[in-house]
Amino acid sequence: MKKIIDILREVHPNENFEASDDFISDGLLDSFDLQDLFARLEEEYGIELAGTDLAPQNFQTIESIKDLLESRGVDVSNL
Repeated sequence: MKKIIDILREVHPNENFEASDDFISDGLLDSFDLQDLFARLEEEYGIELAGTDLAPQNFQTIESIKDLLESRGVDVSNL
């Protein structure tokens, strides 16, 4: 989880992602941030995400991001 938080903080250093139940609804991430986060995840984990993966529900919480990464073959057990 720390690694995902670190990546989220690269996008928005001053946000408290741990306290949010929904990054989108709480205004922590907007559509431009999602694109940035999408690219950072691809680079960090050496994966290629599909355009359909850019859906907001994949980036609402740390768990939804972990689920997305896991669906692309990333071992999320030590994140």
